[in-house]
Amino acid sequence: MPITLFAHIGEPLEPHDLWTAWSFDPGIVIPLIVVAFLYVRGFRRASGLPRTQALWFAAGWLWLVIALVSPVHEMGEALFSAHMTQHEILMLLAAPCLVLGRPLVPFLWALPRSWRRIAGRVNRIPLLTNAFAAWLIGGIVLWVWHAPVLFNATLSSDFVHSLQHLSFLFSAILFWWALINGRRARMSYGMAVLYLFTTAVHTSILGALLTFSPTLWYTAYIGRTAAWGLTPLEDQQIGGLIMWVPASLVFIVAGLWMMALWLREAEMRAVKSTASALALIAAAALLQGCGIADQKLSKAAGQTGGDPWSGRNKISYYGCPSCHTIPGIRGANGLVGPPLSNIASRVYVGGVLPNTPDNMTRWIRNPKAVDPLAAMPMLNVTDRDARDITAYLYTLK
Repeated sequence: MPITLFAHIGEPLEPHDLWTAWSFDPGIVIPLIVVAFLYVRGFRRASGLPRTQALWFAAGWLWLVIALVSPVHEMGEALFSAHMTQHEILMLLAAPCLVLGRPLVPFLWALPRSWRRIAGRVNRIPLLTNAFAAWLIGGIVLWVWHAPVLFNATLSSDFVHSLQHLSFLFSAILFWWALINGRRARMSYGMAVLYLFTTAVHTSILGALLTFSPTLWYTAYIGRTAAWGLTPLEDQQIGGLIMWVPASLVFIVAGLWMMALWLREAEMRAVKSTASALALIAAAALLQGCGIADQKLSKAAGQTGGDPWSGRNKISYYGCPSCHTIPGIRGANGLVGPPLSNIASRVYVGGVLPNTPDNMTRWIRNPKAVDPLAAMPMLNVTDRDARDITAYLYTLK
């Protein structure tokens, strides 16, 4: 049973006990501490990671504390509207912040080397980047748990209550992970906007049903809301409004953000196409008087079948400079991975594959398929882009 700091143990929370109603359930507090420890340990080991990632993760962790440890948790035992607020914090604030914290690399660095193989296998599960599956699972979880028989059971069973919270949190993490990290695999920004819009629609429908229902769905709250000046039906209506308005607003804002990124990406592609054409023309003119450089580029293109100039741009696009020091790439001074100077002259790629263009392309596309213990995450680089990146790296001799 949760350890609480307020009086009247076993009774619904009342207003005068609000600010002392902190819950310290070991089943919640210990995992929160372990997760924070692993992230901080891994982040320090993997030097060079952006600090903004740590800030996002810290924000998500604090939202978990607010939802599960603060008085919000105990209020959920007395008010359906507070219970709804708790769920929205988990799904719409904690989950996306945790995903934006990109915890995979820090967690891998925090684990013993012998455990990284298992973690690497988890990262290759297609479900993690399958937005449709994540969207469907999230919708099913939301509607099923709001069935009266299940929701009422959360107030009489700690196990059912914990299972509900875990379902909401992990389905939300799966949804936001697929939207944010799965875009470069099989999903465009346009599809992300579609999933966010449809999620906003079906959550709004459920919120409207709760708001306008003339009957009480959750009879377990009878006798619990009077101390707060509300009837159970009024409390239910407030909870429906919380799901309907603020939650929909979060999805709409996220959809507009994805829309803006979609438009920016289209503009960047047009600019890159023009810049690539101009760069090739300028390079051809410039390299006419520089036979050595011309031979190096031509040889790399011939060996790999890629475009070195395009590969140079794509190295920055996929965020490689944040982990590696790469000659000729502006801002490529990362210290997480090994420096890539003279990479074309090395015997092995990643320490395991003979250094050939095909093997280097294979490593760039999916390093964990080659070595499950590799710390380099899968960036969902397309075959064409990986070939162009290989072409540029093969100029570094």
